[in-house]
Amino acid sequence: MSIYNINFSLDMDHRRYIYGKEPLILHCHHYNNYLQRTIVEDAPYIDSAPFLIGAAAEVSYSQLKAIFTDIEHVTARKLKAEEIFSWAGFGKIDLSTLSNSGGIMIADITHYSATWVMKFGYSEKPVDFFTTGWVAGALAAIYDFDLADITAKQLSCKSVEGASENSYEYGRGKSDFNRYESVGVGKLTTDDIIDVEDNNVDYEGVMAALSVMEVEGNDDGIIPAFGVVMTRHYANYYNRISFEFLNAMVEKFGDQGLEAATPLLIEAGRICAFNTFGGMMICQEWDALIKPHLKSKEDWVHGIVAAVNALGWGRWQVTNVTDQGADFTIHNDYESVGYNAMYGKSDFDVSFLAHGGVVGIMDLVYLCNIEEKPDLSPEFYRATFKGKDSFQARNESSRAMGDACTKFTVYR
Repeated sequence: MSIYNINFSLDMDHRRYIYGKEPLILHCHHYNNYLQRTIVEDAPYIDSAPFLIGAAAEVSYSQLKAIFTDIEHVTARKLKAEEIFSWAGFGKIDLSTLSNSGGIMIADITHYSATWVMKFGYSEKPVDFFTTGWVAGALAAIYDFDLADITAKQLSCKSVEGASENSYEYGRGKSDFNRYESVGVGKLTTDDIIDVEDNNVDYEGVMAALSVMEVEGNDDGIIPAFGVVMTRHYANYYNRISFEFLNAMVEKFGDQGLEAATPLLIEAGRICAFNTFGGMMICQEWDALIKPHLKSKEDWVHGIVAAVNALGWGRWQVTNVTDQGADFTIHNDYESVGYNAMYGKSDFDVSFLAHGGVVGIMDLVYLCNIEEKPDLSPEFYRATFKGKDSFQARNESSRAMGDACTKFTVYR
């Protein structure tokens, strides 16, 4: 039974979760941290902190402003914000120390500070841009301020060896992070469902079962699930930081910047597929719900695609599945929908997570023999996903570029 009072909704037609007018998606700590490290450390010549913090402030401010229309008292607003933060798996925060002039907030545990150490070891500098920005947006929403009037910075982070706490400082004044207007859910289209070859997977049954699972924060506000640490994160946060990074690279280096950034963002999707999809396919829930129906490796591909539909990423379909490749169709993929709403029509495909994801599915099933439950270690990733036999993907159509949906052909 849930310990939270969170009334999010599921748009079954578009495979989307929505709360406070913000689309929510399930992602794990591997993707969260790898994507951030790509942006911050693989491109140190880009000033990324302002848009990392600003993107978090954007989504929390938008979401909480919508939710607070029914909550007037400041104390009640603070408690609700704390509940949402923990429910989504971001950790535990105490907003009682913050006033309308700001103040210092201490957090014992946050998703980014804790899982960064799990994945990469200790960092040299604070890494919790997300909490820094999220609380800034929350503070503005609680007191009905404009985001332009809030300053925010992290003082200490438990990702740094020897740090005993995560601490953040907020004040009033000209904001020191980028400000964006949330695009909300964006424009969704009616799915033109394609025919899928016969298989043994009950797509609708998997969706129905997984979508009602209580994937939510524990007493520490952390979500250990599927062998990883999950978050009910914001589609608009991922989109904003990915595309602002991409835009900054193009602005600095032109076409070469695009060519450099694209494989980095796709690789983050492959990391996500290996760990999240791989973790799902070896977990107890998979064994109980999906595995008994799988009669072939092709069924395993269909099984994980059915499960992906419960993550809030849009509607995924797969056809022509063999050990040599497959065709993936994605309706209303969150990257394309977000890009169109934020920046308009794109000149190139922007579904980087999806690109890495479809390759990862095929690698897991046909290279990793995931049915044997291998140890999903970094060494195993390098030996399989980085090997010469790893699959490749070719983009066939892109919703962001004006097509009806996004399609990839995956091949040897």
